[in-house]
Amino acid sequence: MHLKFLSLTLLTLLTSVSASQPNPPSWPSSVKVFTTSTSSDIDSAITEAYSNNGGSPLTSCNNGQFSSSRYAFLFAPGTYNSNVPVGFYTQVAGMGRSPYDVVFDGSKGVYAEEGCGDFQVGSLDTFWRSAENFHTKSNEAWAVGTGMTWAVSQAAPLRNVVVDNDLLFFEYTYGDAAGYASGGWGSGLNVGGEVVYGSQQQFMTRSSASKGGFGTPVWNGVFVGNDGEMEERCGTEEGGGHVSVKDIGRIAEKPFIVTDENGEVFTLIIPDLQESPAAGVPYDEKGLKGGVTEVDFENVYVTQEGDGSKEINEMLDQGLHIVVSPGIYNLEESLLVGDSQVLLGLGLATLIAPSSGDPCVIAKGKGSRVSDLLLEAGPYATSSLLLVSGDDVVVTDVFARVGGPTTGVGPVGSMFDIEGSGTVVDNTWLWRADHVAGDDGEDVLVRNSDNECKNGMVVRGENVTAYGLASEHTIEDNVVWEGEGGRVYFYQAEIMYDFLGDEWEHSCLRVGDDVEDFKGFGLGCYSYFRDADGVAVSGVKTGGGEGVVVEKAVSVFLNGGGGIENVVNDDGLSVKEGTQTAFHC
Repeated sequence: MHLKFLSLTLLTLLTSVSASQPNPPSWPSSVKVFTTSTSSDIDSAITEAYSNNGGSPLTSCNNGQFSSSRYAFLFAPGTYNSNVPVGFYTQVAGMGRSPYDVVFDGSKGVYAEEGCGDFQVGSLDTFWRSAENFHTKSNEAWAVGTGMTWAVSQAAPLRNVVVDNDLLFFEYTYGDAAGYASGGWGSGLNVGGEVVYGSQQQFMTRSSASKGGFGTPVWNGVFVGNDGEMEERCGTEEGGGHVSVKDIGRIAEKPFIVTDENGEVFTLIIPDLQESPAAGVPYDEKGLKGGVTEVDFENVYVTQEGDGSKEINEMLDQGLHIVVSPGIYNLEESLLVGDSQVLLGLGLATLIAPSSGDPCVIAKGKGSRVSDLLLEAGPYATSSLLLVSGDDVVVTDVFARVGGPTTGVGPVGSMFDIEGSGTVVDNTWLWRADHVAGDDGEDVLVRNSDNECKNGMVVRGENVTAYGLASEHTIEDNVVWEGEGGRVYFYQAEIMYDFLGDEWEHSCLRVGDDVEDFKGFGLGCYSYFRDADGVAVSGVKTGGGEGVVVEKAVSVFLNGGGGIENVVNDDGLSVKEGTQTAFHC
């Protein structure tokens, strides 16, 4: 018995030693950590990344949209006199405890221009990038305002940013109109001027404040937990459908990395899961207002070049949290995230599903966190790209795609499969590609149900909450919701473009017939039957229970043939050529 005890003790010690990681970590070349003493290195690194994965809309059009390059630029506390354009697959993050700790005082600061100067393209494909946790003093005089420009569409979140002047979510470059935009997500925005949405078709804004007020997107704006009055309206004559919800439901802010001014010691901050926190920005000059868990990087593994599923799962098995460095990972098996563990990506780290048909990630542990990742289908059948089986899991800024860089992938059952109760999904875009990269660099349209994906998300868990949910072009219902107690704050969906037939028998959102408790705020369904005069009977289908409530929904006819006959169930409000929008109020 004594020898057995010694053996177990020795095993525990060996495990502890093997799990200990260096602090500071060994960052791969795809991660650049800047301090004020290394600020002279910033311009060359940013220029190289932006030339590969971006460029001025006056001289390029969506350069780098399907690039294999990934970048993370991390800034230690201090002030930087830099202008930082953010292109595809690029993340810019301050590493202070509060956004006030990292300051950009360049004229443009951190910014994202529309991907293409042709206004009919504009920002419509300006995807897959992020910026967070800093203070910008930008005072650039753009065509329609002065301050920070973040002219993006889906999968391009802006989080926990202090903006001294205006915040512009679109761009007018030249020509007849502002560039089209299809966003989007902003949270924790503390804006000294006005928030201007301009040509944004739809947008989700959470936990923010604006001294100059919040404007409104074109068709659908959802404002949750913001400080200040937001305009509510619904209907074509009123100019769109916008809903403001003062009280936030269950939420946890995204895990993030902090360091000292010299970038020598790193800590992972894991914000608590909260029930109905106060409205307004979730931080002050000292840091987050809610509780957090702080984890020394001795207990965090940073992935290295050449790592695969085996190496990452070994570290997860040891109880470590994982920071997935920027890169593309062809997985051999699912990554298994256990109780209270964090899987945090940097620079749109991309996980390609294993050939076994299993998901990229299985969040099996209670209270686990999965954040900042791009999940991608491979050329084989896959059940789902993300499976949430544990309870109280938080999924933040995780995006998925079936097709894009290539065709001939899938089939995929559902991009997200949510079985765990109490799950929170905080901003996602689930995209069955409508176009892919061609051999000559030009986009190729997807046709004939290639890159097959049945559903974007299927929810079976109870009390699941989604903020900023978007799902596009799936073969059947974009989202299926079968769990009780569901809440959706903002939803945007497009019906598949390449449907061939007369009646598309599915919907953008289907709530199960037996569901008795569900609430949706600001739900949008858009049609572009490009290859046939197809008709969808209803954009949103729900059961008849009194506890199933839809507060403001919109159908939009984008282009093509056919249309949508009803916004919700059989309310009789249709869209087609000549009638672009219809609202359920």
